[in-house]
Amino acid sequence: MKNIIFIFLALFLFACGKKEKDIVTHHDLKGMVFNQCTDLGLAGVNVSLNINDSKNISSYGTISDLNGEFAFPNTLIHSSSKYSYAISIPSKSGIGGTEVGFNGTTMYFNSNEADTYFKPKVTPKFLNWCFQITPTVFISAPDSIIVTFQQNIFHKNVPELPYKSKQTQTDLQNGFLNCTFGNYPMGLWNIIINKWKSGIYTTSIDSIYLPWGSTKTYTINW
Repeated sequence: MKNIIFIFLALFLFACGKKEKDIVTHHDLKGMVFNQCTDLGLAGVNVSLNINDSKNISSYGTISDLNGEFAFPNTLIHSSSKYSYAISIPSKSGIGGTEVGFNGTTMYFNSNEADTYFKPKVTPKFLNWCFQITPTVFISAPDSIIVTFQQNIFHKNVPELPYKSKQTQTDLQNGFLNCTFGNYPMGLWNIIINKWKSGIYTTSIDSIYLPWGSTKTYTINW
């Protein structure tokens, strides 16, 4: 009986003392920054690779190229479970209408996923978009104008977030419909204009492309 107990105790101590074997391999981590507003790669984005060994975090940086692609060549990847990895792109709030908003992301992965072609998804935004009526007129009821604008590509990629806005105006002054529409997803915006003028109803459809960080004015002919 004592021998059996001794054997079990020896096996238990052996198992407790056995260390996890860490196999280190070299990998070229590759990917593309995916712009959810255009379905294309996004150039000029700061991308970080973060490696956490449970005690310290090491960070390495690069910038996406003209096609939105990035790489971290010859990266050491550990098989040990104490290591974790992440591709990270920082966000910007866009508060106050002077800083361009940007929704970044963080992608976590393990050693078995090191050869994945990563596609971190981001949402860059335009700064400001103004609407102007020409010629400068006063609109009073029953005349009115309703402008609806929507970003359909962004809606396809992020269906749970707002992608559409509507402006209704029956008392337009100084020729401006709205000049505070900002920090929304960049890209191609479809515009639907409904006008009631002198008892006549008309609908027109247009579009405008708003680049990342841009400020533009859209003119509506009354």
